[in-house]
Amino acid sequence: MGPKFMNLIAYEMCPDFQNDFGVTSYIGFLDSLIDHPDDVKHLRKKHILLNFLGSDDEVAQLFNEIGTDLVPNNAIYANVKRKIEDHYKTNWKKWMAQFFHEHFSSPWTILAFIGVLLGLGMTAAQTWYAANSGTAPCEALLEYLKDRGY
Repeated sequence: MGPKFMNLIAYEMCPDFQNDFGVTSYIGFLDSLIDHPDDVKHLRKKHILLNFLGSDDEVAQLFNEIGTDLVPNNAIYANVKRKIEDHYKTNWKKWMAQFFHEHFSSPWTILAFIGVLLGLGMTAAQTWYAANSGTAPCEALLEYLKDRGY
């Protein structure tokens, strides 16, 4: 893939043709996102990047090598970079991600949490019915038995 990208970039640099440097800008944008093999792994898991080269290390190395001397058109992906920065800067998303990562790392913790919520809900329902019933169950049973003559 390296030679193909380099040929596309070289073709884009030809002075015979007017363009917005889309390939160069795209490679530069991916280079700004990818520094380590973990970055490639994350992008692969989110179905943003497809890896046909083999290992994630090879992809990271490829983009880091190609993107060193590029002169991209930064205005093309400025909106995307701004949205990524805005998403990154929201504190509640970081807090929620950290909470879920720390507390729900296994299926058993998720099941335990659901069990606790179910138990609290049933306790609340039982308390509400006990507090808001018109007559006590024992008194209702006694009245029923008196009416029947027992």
